[in-house]
Amino acid sequence: MRLYLIRHAESQNNALPESQRVEDPGITEQGYRQAEHLATRVRELGLTKLFTSPFRRTLQTTSPIYEATKLTPSVRVALHEEGGCYTGHTVENMAGRPGMGRSDIEREFPGFAVSADMDDRGWWTSELHESHALARRRAEALFRRTVDEFGGTDERVAFVMHADIKLLFIQQFHSERLELPSNTSITAIEIAAGECRLEEFNYVGHLPDELVTG
Repeated sequence: MRLYLIRHAESQNNALPESQRVEDPGITEQGYRQAEHLATRVRELGLTKLFTSPFRRTLQTTSPIYEATKLTPSVRVALHEEGGCYTGHTVENMAGRPGMGRSDIEREFPGFAVSADMDDRGWWTSELHESHALARRRAEALFRRTVDEFGGTDERVAFVMHADIKLLFIQQFHSERLELPSNTSITAIEIAAGECRLEEFNYVGHLPDELVTG
C-alpha cells in the first residue's frame, strides 16, 4: 500500500499565542487557500481511500480533497490530535470538551462518513486530557491497524491528521528525529511485505512560498 499522511491547513489556533487558543478551531483564510492547493496535488495521487480526524480543522482541510477526488471521507477518531479535545493551557485548568457530534459533522460536512463509535455526545465525550504516553499507545494501535487493514493491498490511502500524531505514527518504524511538519504537508510511506519505508517527508511543493506555514 501507499500511505499519505497529510497535516491540516493552518488553523486559527496556529495563528494565535497558546493562551488564546480554543478547543476546536477552524482554519484561517490562508488555511483555505492552502487546502485548495493541497486538493489539486492530492487529485494526482490516485487515492483509493480517504480518512480524516474529527477536529473541525481537519474536516475543513478534507472538504476540497473530497470535491477534487470524489472519495467519501471517513471520519476516524484515532487520527485526532495528541491531547484530545480540551480547554485550558496548564495542567491545573485543563478540562475535557465533547468535540463535534455525529449530527454536527453530518450537517456541516454532508457526504462524510462518520464512524460507528461516534454519536451526538461528541467524539471526545469530555474525557480527560490525553497524556503523551497514551498518545504514543494510540499511534502504535493506529499503525498496527493500518498495516493489518491495508498492508497487503494496492490501496492508496490518505490520513488527514495533526502534526503530533503524524510524528508518533512515523516513529513506529522510523527512528530518525524529524522536524514538525508544515501545514498541508504530505508525507508518503510505502508499506509492503511487512516492511515500511518513509518515501517522502513534509512535501509542500503544492504551496507557493508565501503560503508555507508551520
